[in-house]
Amino acid sequence: MLKLVFGVLALCSWFASFFLWKYFDAHRTRVAQPDNGRVYSLNTHGSVVYLTSGEHYFVYSLIGAGIVFFLLTILLHYLGHTNA
Repeated sequence: MLKLVFGVLALCSWFASFFLWKYFDAHRTRVAQPDNGRVYSLNTHGSVVYLTSGEHYFVYSLIGAGIVFFLLTILLHYLGHTNA
């Protein structure tokens, strides 16, 4: 059951980070605005937009969570096969 939960969380985190990345690419300024805190560049195949620190850390935290949950799913899957 835990394997399934981690797998679903990995998939949801990955999809959320992908769609958030695409959303930011389409709706954020293409010019850095240090006065507004938009100094973190997000490069999507040459299309550069600038994010605030909160937006930047949120999108990369979702990516990291997806990786961690995916690795936990693989680990639990492997441990399940060795204990059988």
